[in-house]
Amino acid sequence: MLDFTKMDDGEIVTFLARHIGEFTDDPSPDFPRNIRLGLKGGHLVVRKNVETFAIVARNSGVSYRPPHAELVFLYSDPAARGQGKASELIESIKADPDIVEPIKLLCCGDERHRFFERHAFNLANDENGIYAMWYPAPVAGN
Repeated sequence: MLDFTKMDDGEIVTFLARHIGEFTDDPSPDFPRNIRLGLKGGHLVVRKNVETFAIVARNSGVSYRPPHAELVFLYSDPAARGQGKASELIESIKADPDIVEPIKLLCCGDERHRFFERHAFNLANDENGIYAMWYPAPVAGN
């Protein structure tokens, strides 16, 4: 079982690489502005083929701060629409046996609200159109 609260950025990137493949630490110049503005800190990782973006952050400030570390994933690329890339990534994350403690998935993209809602994301920030979901859902009272 992974303890995300004790993982450094390098370990988190290694974890993500199992799901996404090759990464670069250089943010894409066309990375959506509203996503960059939503981050107050954390490690930015962008998929090299630019089909799916990912962000890793702790206490990103986009939503409320959980008592433990969070992993944040953001996807946005109009050209990748309809190819199932983000859906595949979400499903592979959900199927990962190492994920026991809840992690936060955040998504943001151009007019993709139907995609987010289909995957059970909720609108977390109306101003920036950010959708969020905890997986697995935290147990009430914890």
